[in-house]
Amino acid sequence: MSTLAGAMFLAAPAHAEGWLHDGEVGIGTGLEGGTPEGGKFGFRRARLRVVAGLDLRTDVGESEGMGFRGFVELEDRATFGGEVRYVRWAGRHVGAYAGFIGTLTPETLLGGSVGARFLIPMGRFALFLEPSFSVLPFGGDLPHDGPLVWALFSAGGRLGL
Repeated sequence: MSTLAGAMFLAAPAHAEGWLHDGEVGIGTGLEGGTPEGGKFGFRRARLRVVAGLDLRTDVGESEGMGFRGFVELEDRATFGGEVRYVRWAGRHVGAYAGFIGTLTPETLLGGSVGARFLIPMGRFALFLEPSFSVLPFGGDLPHDGPLVWALFSAGGRLGL
């Protein structure tokens, strides 16, 4: 009994699981599609966007986590938006995600997105490459009779915080 009491009182406190943080900044563009007034679905070049985000995962389950992104489209008119995603890593440098994406101003759009993540590591820093596909069927800035579709490619820097 004294051994048990000694072990309980002299043991070091346990540390709860911690969070791993990764910050990102990059640029992206691609194709934007929809059905304009003419009624025929078509694509055009998507506006250039600056993206910034944060990925969170626990140190116990590093293969999955949550991602939060903000973006600003720079061309034509400034558009601000964001994305919340579930990220699943197949390995240390390859992953996939699914989430919700939307624009907040000047018009509101909301939809879903899927994509892949590829990292080129350089110590704590890494380059990221990200192809993605989004469908935005809800909001006030939709093309005529259909959703807005984005097929985008983003690239930038990622830093383990």
